[in-house]
Amino acid sequence: MQFMTPPKVIFGRGTIKKIEEIKDGVIITGENTWRGIKNLIATSNPIIIFRRKGEPTEEDVESLAEKLREYRIEWIIAIGGGSVIDSAKIARIMYEYPNISWEELYSFNVPDMRSKFIAIETTTGTGTGVSAAAVVKSDEGDKRGVVSPRLIPTMAIYDPEVTQSMPKNATIYSSMDALTHAIEAYTSNVDNIISDTLALKAIELIYHNIRNSVNGDMEAREKVHYGNMLAGMGFTNSRLGLCHAAAHKIGGKYEIEHGKINAILLPYVVRANERYTERFKDVARVMGVDDVAQAIMDLNKEFGIPTRLENLEVDKLAEEIAKDRLMEFNPRRMSVEDIREFLIKVREGKLDEI
Repeated sequence: MQFMTPPKVIFGRGTIKKIEEIKDGVIITGENTWRGIKNLIATSNPIIIFRRKGEPTEEDVESLAEKLREYRIEWIIAIGGGSVIDSAKIARIMYEYPNISWEELYSFNVPDMRSKFIAIETTTGTGTGVSAAAVVKSDEGDKRGVVSPRLIPTMAIYDPEVTQSMPKNATIYSSMDALTHAIEAYTSNVDNIISDTLALKAIELIYHNIRNSVNGDMEAREKVHYGNMLAGMGFTNSRLGLCHAAAHKIGGKYEIEHGKINAILLPYVVRANERYTERFKDVARVMGVDDVAQAIMDLNKEFGIPTRLENLEVDKLAEEIAKDRLMEFNPRRMSVEDIREFLIKVREGKLDEI
């Protein structure tokens, strides 16, 4: 077994100021993010504002790589949510290897890189600051992943102060994404005592603090932010399963935010998997509930998240999800027909045995 994480993880209030020590870098961030955090740091490094329409596409990442080539840099500093950091991870590869193809990247053929990478998550979800993955929307409209240990940042900074300006919906969706990461990592079929320990603690931190965090309690948001960090370490080493395999296919086709689609699917995923691993008993214990699936469904209702997904093209989606590599790590081996039945439950809003 092995456990991979950034060589250095810095966390705590005010730790974003660590990047003030970097003099030969470029900062990549979103316009709204920069507006919210620029008063927290003093930097002479150039700023690239990453603009895109909706989920980042291959074209968006290629354009970002072109902008990076305007500079001679040692450090790339990505500040933002999953879209910004994931795009920066891939753009960094293209910056150093202009002729690399998307198929090479999607085949996880990621070469060594000279530049160093700092990730600073400004949302309480995604876990990309400590993960070995990046997701982008392909030309076909699907979300596809680039996965390699070489994508793990050189340094990750988790400063809860940068999450203060998050809108309520962003707080909800990113936090539910982090909860999904933690639950899928802990219940995957990969047995890794380090990532399992981190993922279980992440479930506890996120579930017990998410409500207060959404309502603006900064102490609770800090705990959720650290839970997100631990969940990212967990799924990097224990991987994800049905929820993310389905979310990548459905979210891309139906233009639903990643955290939101995970939240909608998660109760049904728990119900589909809970008879196939004893680990949901541990999940229930740290959450302090009897029925994990129902507790998550109730949480979704509190947050105004839909409890079903109407108009799903069940047959086609079932075939696509079954081919997703993440299904190899799901605790339950599922046929196309099993996944089809799962999707019908999601479409009809029936949280019974799947």
